Amino acid sequence: MPGLFIIFSDQKHIHITSGDCMAFKTYLRKNLYNIITFIILFSLSFAHMVTNKFHTVSSDTAYVKMPILMYHGFTISQKTSDYVINIQDFENDIIYLKENGFSFINTQDLINYVYHNKTLPKKPVMITFDDGYLNNYTYAFPVIKKHNVKVVISPIAYYVEYYSLNNESDPLYTQLTTKEIYEMHKSGLADFQNHSYNMHSLDDRRGSSKKTNEKSEDYIREFYYDLKKAETVLKEITGIKPHAYTYPFGSYNEESLSVLKCSGYKITLSCREGTNYISKDKSSLYMLKRFNRTPQKSAMQILSQY
Repeated sequence: MPGLFIIFSDQKHIHITSGDCMAFKTYLRKNLYNIITFIILFSLSFAHMVTNKFHTVSSDTAYVKMPILMYHGFTISQKTSDYVINIQDFENDIIYLKENGFSFINTQDLINYVYHNKTLPKKPVMITFDDGYLNNYTYAFPVIKKHNVKVVISPIAYYVEYYSLNNESDPLYTQLTTKEIYEMHKSGLADFQNHSYNMHSLDDRRGSSKKTNEKSEDYIREFYYDLKKAETVLKEITGIKPHAYTYPFGSYNEESLSVLKCSGYKITLSCREGTNYISKDKSSLYMLKRFNRTPQKSAMQILSQY
């Protein structure tokens, strides 16, 4: 079911009934600076249908099995970590996936399958890059173009703005700027999605989760403003509104999901590991699981059972 919203403003309460997400968005646009508090009551049935049986893609198949590999940074040295791997290892992953019949898809492919009755290729796989480090462009983009594969990149929008305004540029730690994002987007291979504007930290909240003792109305307001600010940054560069949200640190809660759904987001990416079973049920696109690709475990080792 759609969510039920109750918005309190100017000592009056407005009931926005189930299915009125558009009314919620219109109300926010018109009253953004007059809202004292607003509360979203979550009444969504959220469940992932899982099965241990492998199904291939066909017209009468209920589920499509889809793994997602999660990458962060790349290096040309041997100084690696759980979130930074050598670029040759990334290329080896791509070669393995292609040689074993995997087809690379992006978020729009999933939406087309679930919402628009399009087909998915056999053995679909999604490659995701979190945080948007410059090395995604410097080291990984040549590999992406060489092998003509699709990837999904979720940059932190605050750092996109920050590094676009100064001259600091180092593949080891700086992040993508407007210039690199535009070039990668125009290639048709890089799919840019929302990873928050500035909620990717562990200072006073863990990612986009609630602070301890934070009121729901305060949290929802902060999350919504951050979401829309990041959305604006990416849309100004690519011309496309993001439709997927990658949870920073995988920190999830039901209130954020309700805001995302009513803001038009059709996909969310988690940091939980496991297999995804995509069906025509729209809820199967939320909290997608991903395998973190560390130097210790290659794509071949992760996906050998596929």
